[in-house]
Amino acid sequence: MKEIFFVGAGGMFGAVLRYLIIKFSIFNLTFPINTFIINIIGCFLVGVLIKYSSISNKELSNMINNFMIIGFCGGFTTFSAFSLDSINLLNESKYLLFLSYMLSSSIVGIIFCYIGLNIIK
Repeated sequence: MKEIFFVGAGGMFGAVLRYLIIKFSIFNLTFPINTFIINIIGCFLVGVLIKYSSISNKELSNMINNFMIIGFCGGFTTFSAFSLDSINLLNESKYLLFLSYMLSSSIVGIIFCYIGLNIIK
């Protein structure tokens, strides 16, 4: 039950921060720079947190994983989870699976987003 609380609390903070960054944008570009920045920050944080978690004691490592990685980064950006899964496939030398995951996630994700936007007329 404690793990669920940490994931939920982290997710709330991540989602609120994402909202604030998008809402109070100082950029007025056609390129979605705020989402790009959020995704890059999230990917960087996941990398740092995974490394730090691996050298921490078990209790701190669990808290980092639940609150920060799954919760905060998951609420802040799902791109960080996609990036981590991709890196794990590369680290396991599963290059074909890596390529198929990258392409299918991107292409199918965009297609399904399009379908979702257009399914209700």
